[in-house]
Amino acid sequence: MWAPLGPEVTGRTTEEVLGQLTVAPDGCALDAQGHVWAADAVGGRVVRVAEGGAIVDEVAAPEGLGVFACMLGGDDGRTLLMCCAPDFYEHNRAPAREAVLVATEVDVPHAGRP
Repeated sequence: MWAPLGPEVTGRTTEEVLGQLTVAPDGCALDAQGHVWAADAVGGRVVRVAEGGAIVDEVAAPEGLGVFACMLGGDDGRTLLMCCAPDFYEHNRAPAREAVLVATEVDVPHAGRP
């Protein structure tokens, strides 16, 4: 296991599982220092995770939004792109068109080619 992000989940329903998660990685990107930026689908943020599971940095989503995917890009590889929406239920989001792409700069660029 590269990075445990909380205790083992034992819930059987979606609601039980979501309630037990500490971090729910739902899309990630590797940076040049070997850390992983992961969208935290239950925490409304993107976390930068070191091997072993330590969260060494985080970026919050705009108020009322969750983050469900992320990528490092831009000319120098330091632009952290976050796919945000009010929730992850596709049937709610598709007709509403409420998803947004948010960008911020980070210190460490992506690893290799995105």
